[in-house]
Amino acid sequence: MKGVIAMCLKDLIVNKFGAAKWDECLKNLGEAQDIPILASSDMHDEVVMKMIQETCKTLGISLQQAADAFGEYWVCNFSQKIYGAFYRKYGNAKEFLLAMDKVHVDMTTMLKDSNPPRFDYEWKDNRTLIMKYKSKRNMIDFAVGLVKGVGKYYKEDIKVSKLSDDKIQIVFPE
Repeated sequence: MKGVIAMCLKDLIVNKFGAAKWDECLKNLGEAQDIPILASSDMHDEVVMKMIQETCKTLGISLQQAADAFGEYWVCNFSQKIYGAFYRKYGNAKEFLLAMDKVHVDMTTMLKDSNPPRFDYEWKDNRTLIMKYKSKRNMIDFAVGLVKGVGKYYKEDIKVSKLSDDKIQIVFPE
């Protein structure tokens, strides 16, 4: 996994809960408190997953709460500094989400050895989109959080639910 994910997690915790909470997470992981995290560096998936688990434990929140907070923070704050042009290219949540597979590919072309999740799409009806999540990392809860974050970014009341370990349902407003 790329370090940019861990950078966002750190930024979220420091900005929402304070630097002491981030230090506590790292201390509980057994890592040095000045662990170097670089955007393009490769981090073992297990290390990032342990950071996420420790975040949940330290903050007293569920994985889904962490995933939702991460998704909203990634979309509305952190990624705007790096990838803001991708969001401004689309006029609404539906347009962005239908392009999310291409956006993931485009955003990661500059990151060597990047392996982002991929998405397929299927319309259930004219308002209901099923996104199929494809990744060996099994981080669909974070994909759900990101989709919810896209709704918040575009100020749209989309209904997002996890159907299975590889499917997300999005209901767009009328």
